[in-house]
Amino acid sequence: MSIQNFRFRFYQYFNYRIESVGPHSLHSPFVFDLYNKVIKPSRTSRIKKIEDIRRKLRKDKTLIETIDFKSGSLRLKSISSVSRTALSSPKFCSFLNLLIRFLDAQAILETGTSLGINTLYLAENSEQVTTIEGSSMIATLAKKNFEMAKVKNIRIVNGELQKTFESEVVRSKPELYFLDADHRASAVAFCIDMILKHTPDVKCIVIHDIYWSQDMKLIWDELVQDPRFNLSIDVFQAGLLFPKPLMEKQHFKVRF
Repeated sequence: MSIQNFRFRFYQYFNYRIESVGPHSLHSPFVFDLYNKVIKPSRTSRIKKIEDIRRKLRKDKTLIETIDFKSGSLRLKSISSVSRTALSSPKFCSFLNLLIRFLDAQAILETGTSLGINTLYLAENSEQVTTIEGSSMIATLAKKNFEMAKVKNIRIVNGELQKTFESEVVRSKPELYFLDADHRASAVAFCIDMILKHTPDVKCIVIHDIYWSQDMKLIWDELVQDPRFNLSIDVFQAGLLFPKPLMEKQHFKVRF
């Protein structure tokens, strides 16, 4: 991460801490309920078998070849290094798991499998998870982790996002999306358009790393204003979009 990008994210986090609110400022019954049933318990809720796999990954010094799909460059990294930099925190993983239970979303589509820890949390309270991963090597490692956890309701698709996403949306008809593959505004906009084209009644779209860069913040700000979404929630690590809920257009920055 460049110094410029680090400063940008630090500044955005500082603003988020000032502007975000707790439960007593949430005047929407839906968002208040979400806070108490999803955000608050995510601080302590963990799934032991998945966290055991995370701990094993952090100790694995095996070198693997990773690709930066933005630049096309190849890098050699240890599994331990990938697990420490690419995996979401246990708190955020629990947040996803509890969100799925709260919304009763049974069909999930994830972009950006990585080593599969988020995927395992997504699968815990749903019937079927489809996850798209661009790297064949990373996809193979993720499959091993799914087998280790003895999870049967995950289908992994190895391929480029732009070439696989629309067909998987049509095939799976997901109720919840977790977008975490390509941190560029153009890629996010592409996914949003495909989602609303084929699944207009989707329950929730979760966009990870909305403050990853100025580019990501720009697309998030546009989506907050997008009339296709009546409710948006900013928890800093991610943005949540809810199409056509039974409420007036609202936006919340919620303390996570």
